[in-house]
Amino acid sequence: MKIVKDIQLKIDEDEVLRYLGYSKKKMVAPKEIVLQIVREEIARSYNLFEPQGIYSPIKIRQVSFSDGRAVLENNFVINFNNLIINLLKGTNCLVLGVVTVGSTLENNVSELFARGEYPRAIALDAVGTVAVEALSKYVRNLICQEVKDRNLQITRHFSPGYNDWDINQQKVIFKIIPADKIGVKLTESCMMLPRKSLSWVVGIGKDISRLSKEKGTCKICKLKSCQYRKTF
Repeated sequence: MKIVKDIQLKIDEDEVLRYLGYSKKKMVAPKEIVLQIVREEIARSYNLFEPQGIYSPIKIRQVSFSDGRAVLENNFVINFNNLIINLLKGTNCLVLGVVTVGSTLENNVSELFARGEYPRAIALDAVGTVAVEALSKYVRNLICQEVKDRNLQITRHFSPGYNDWDINQQKVIFKIIPADKIGVKLTESCMMLPRKSLSWVVGIGKDISRLSKEKGTCKICKLKSCQYRKTF
């Protein structure tokens, strides 16, 4: 198990605008006032981040591709859907991770909403989403380097609630990962607190297929009409 702290995040303005509905595929340019608010909230957000991550490997004992069941060491069991379990072929280990940017930013979002400053609240909330995704990528890149140093390969990441993977599997991740060490808790409805947190699983092995390693979860997501879908 490793805990990562003291991470310097860099917020991509275009990504924030995409979450606000100004995607390149729609070719709708934001108004100047929107750009001003976004840039001001990005600048302010750097004092609000409390980025932390935790991750840990766990060996796979057995995989049943017929029913998507992966039996791990210490008798943990994770159930995947058919799409994900097939992408895990060639893996013999999973790495489970949780990251968060903390609660200060979301508290500021709530305060902005309470004061009726809705454009700023929405913009700052989008900044938080981009921040936690950037943090998640940063931690996964650390894992990629560790795996590369061992001459192994790594799959793309999968998160409960996405790609039709049952959100309830979040409970298994939190049984394995002591996410409370970075201040993240899981509610009965499988919502993470602070909200700007992400959990995921990646597979590690010696012979992973190209499709499993292909970047961009939007490429395998079935929700083609998603307004946040990235173009390729």
